[in-house]
Amino acid sequence: MIMKKQLLFLVTMMLPIVAIAHDIEVQNADGVTIYYNYINDGIELEVTFRGKNFDSYYEYSGNLVIPEEVIYMNKTYKVTSIGSNTFRECYGLISTTIGNNVKSIGDCAFLHCNNLTSVIIGNSVTSIGNDVFFRCYALASVTIGNSVTSIGSGAFESCSSLTSITIPNNVTSIGSNTFSGCSSLATVIIGNSVTSIGVAAFSGCTSLTSITIPNNVISVGNNAFSLCSSLTSVTIGNGMTSIGDGTFQGCTSLTSITIPNCVTSIGDYAFSGCSGFTSFTIPNSVTSIGNYAFSNCTGLTSVTIGNSVSSIGSGAFYEVDIPTIISQIENPSAIYGKTSSSRIFTFNTFNNAKLYVPVGTKEKYMATDGWMDFANILEGDPTGISVVEKTKNNDTTIYDLNGVRQPKAKKGINIINGKKVVVK
Repeated sequence: MIMKKQLLFLVTMMLPIVAIAHDIEVQNADGVTIYYNYINDGIELEVTFRGKNFDSYYEYSGNLVIPEEVIYMNKTYKVTSIGSNTFRECYGLISTTIGNNVKSIGDCAFLHCNNLTSVIIGNSVTSIGNDVFFRCYALASVTIGNSVTSIGSGAFESCSSLTSITIPNNVTSIGSNTFSGCSSLATVIIGNSVTSIGVAAFSGCTSLTSITIPNNVISVGNNAFSLCSSLTSVTIGNGMTSIGDGTFQGCTSLTSITIPNCVTSIGDYAFSGCSGFTSFTIPNSVTSIGNYAFSNCTGLTSVTIGNSVSSIGSGAFYEVDIPTIISQIENPSAIYGKTSSSRIFTFNTFNNAKLYVPVGTKEKYMATDGWMDFANILEGDPTGISVVEKTKNNDTTIYDLNGVRQPKAKKGINIINGKKVVVK
């Protein structure tokens, strides 16, 4: 009998521990009850959900203000964190203002808050976790405080009402899928401190019309801007060394892009389906072009290939009939030719295009696998202007465009030995 009573006592004592996971609950000045856990050895508070599970989605609703401080049992605590899943599936939540003492917002904190329309993130927040606002379909306005340094993967994914976002200058990284599927997002300003943009970070932002990638960005993940079907203007900063796989795949409205000379590689499917291109210039810094990089760019009428390209992947120009190809490669490497299943150019391109090659290199092209399959190989440039990095002044006659003889070539267009030459 005594043993049974002891056992019942133990079970009774355990019940509150199982049923209530939050430490305290305190009413705001506006009468809203918020649940907290003690953190940092009990000197600070983290906002959490009620009880032991986050499925109490009806606990928070309306216009919620998360305070900077809370007084409990005559003691003042700073509110410094919002825990993971805290407001998950709070369908009644309309707006949230996060107090200035909060430093971090945990993963999935506002996930599936379908009616949340606006969020103000306080100036002390340094990190926004993964999937924080995932599928907050009504979220139209977000103010991110200036102290944020990182935005997690999927943080704003599928926020289909979000129309603009400014990423503060202290942010150094944008995670994978951060704004993926934000179909109303038309304006994005990326702060100058961002060094990396994650995989598919802006994929499917179908209202985005222009993007500027700052000079500090050195890494852009695969598919970062894929399926941005309204994108017409892209500025790539001088920090990027590669354009990743599928970066601009399916950007059907993109008509032109300038690739800076710091870029050395173009990844697989990087511009696949960019049907708005009519011409494309691959700069001299690029050494490799990936598989299907320009496949289905059906609007292309001319392509200029820089002189450093040594590798062109399978199907690079698959399903694209190009009338004019200008290759600046002095010593061509073998490519997949007309009879290969991995052919780089279409049958029509091999048979009908005019391939312009540097003066004095036609025989090299005619002796190189793949290139030899072109029916029309011509030496020179269709513009009549050659491009050189530097010139030797010995035994040359140099004039400017006004016919005045010059002691040496200057940057720009010169007439050297009777030919127009651009000196870089």
